[in-house]
Amino acid sequence: MDDHTESEILKTIPYGFYITGVVGPDGEANGFTTCWVSQVSFEPRQVIVAARRDQRTTELLEASGVFSLNFLDTEQEDLARRFTEPVEHEGETVGGAGYATGETGAPLFDDAFAHLECRVAGKMPAGDHDVFLGEVVASNLKRPADILTDLDTQMDYGG
Repeated sequence: MDDHTESEILKTIPYGFYITGVVGPDGEANGFTTCWVSQVSFEPRQVIVAARRDQRTTELLEASGVFSLNFLDTEQEDLARRFTEPVEHEGETVGGAGYATGETGAPLFDDAFAHLECRVAGKMPAGDHDVFLGEVVASNLKRPADILTDLDTQMDYGG
């Protein structure tokens, strides 16, 4: 099978879009759009998130040992796109998006419909990404909503 065929097949796996919130040792909040997320355990509740190894936000995630998953709804493609590029922490916003500080210190973005806060329980290299295992330590559902997926957008991060 050729690379193009493999890529096209992998692109058929549906992914939700989240902003992974991270915080540096000095309190610098930041975040990045991610879609490679999955629950992997019931007891304890654990999720995995993949992060590009060469990003500053991945360095912050690794240094702090905590992260948040901020769930985006089907009307928030613009927010998902904003966090695909480097953004700046400015006062009470990151990339212009307001946030509150969660129990773990990770940012909980105001516009997300739900949040999970996690402590890193493990890390594994995976090609050009690192996979972080996070144990869920806090959660918040602000409102019911349908998650934004790659099927709702022209955004493409697979293959």
